[in-house]
Amino acid sequence: MATHQQMEHETGLIILDAAPTAPTHANNVIAANDTPILQPAVIKALRSLRDSNPSLQRKLNHGIDDSSSSSDELLGYWNRYQEMVMLSPDDNAFIGINLGGLMVRLVNCVPFFQDVEDEKLTSLTTINFGGTDVGMDNLLEGVKLLSKDTKSSVNELYLGGCGIGCRRGTQHLKEVLELLSTNLKTLDLRYNDLEGKDLVDLEPALSSASNLKILHLEGNYSKCEGAAAIGKVLSATKSNLKELYLGANQIGSVGAKSLAEGLRNNTTLDKLYLEGNSIGDEGAIALRDVLLDQRSRQCKVLEHLYVDNNGLGKEAATTLGRAVNSETMIEGSLLE
Repeated sequence: MATHQQMEHETGLIILDAAPTAPTHANNVIAANDTPILQPAVIKALRSLRDSNPSLQRKLNHGIDDSSSSSDELLGYWNRYQEMVMLSPDDNAFIGINLGGLMVRLVNCVPFFQDVEDEKLTSLTTINFGGTDVGMDNLLEGVKLLSKDTKSSVNELYLGGCGIGCRRGTQHLKEVLELLSTNLKTLDLRYNDLEGKDLVDLEPALSSASNLKILHLEGNYSKCEGAAAIGKVLSATKSNLKELYLGANQIGSVGAKSLAEGLRNNTTLDKLYLEGNSIGDEGAIALRDVLLDQRSRQCKVLEHLYVDNNGLGKEAATTLGRAVNSETMIEGSLLE
């Protein structure tokens, strides 16, 4: 799998390695000597994705001379705005599709997945449809087309800002996660209007995703019910989460207590982000007590705890900081 950097788009969505603007010419078409020519199988899948989604088609064809029908055979055509098409640096194999931050709307991704399967593009590792409003029913239909080998190659799924909760897509998302659970390592579900009941529905799939290392849930409406569900994920025997992002989820002190209990016997989580959740002193003390209990049993793993904007008093913040490692290990102000 190719390494790539993650960057925050101004909307809060993850974009992956925004590529530098490719060179253009008089007719605004990328020349073949400036950018690689893609493999026919990859071109076919990309054309299916573009031609099935008018918003993407308009974006990609903006300023392009229609008389040059072969321009989309070049990598530069697809990557003029950002690294939309991700290729392995080792052998130029197609490893990812990245629409996050491109500001387009997906109405149909099924033809793309059909071609990925038909053309045996089994090296696909990254699917980033963040901010595209892709329907979870449509995504599920596409993922179902993939072979077992292709499903198991996918290890990053970015769906931030797709309105999954308000569009009642949770059950379809659950099935998508079950299909991709073999090797999924990073899952981004931030800003999706997910409520507590949605996370309760997703909990079994998240708990059984044994390779999941990074989970983004910022900016949802988890509240205490959702926090309890995530607590169950943390306590699941198969859980291997290392980073959990729960900022701005309104979990309150009750939710913090549920997370603390889930954390009690967890041996993998290294980073926990809880900014802006109004956990208060009561929630902070619950987390502190669990961390001290872990320390006494010599099983504490958590090293980074982010709790700014939570209304903590000085004493609660100080003792929580000491339970992590020292006062300086809490990111954010001790006094709020």
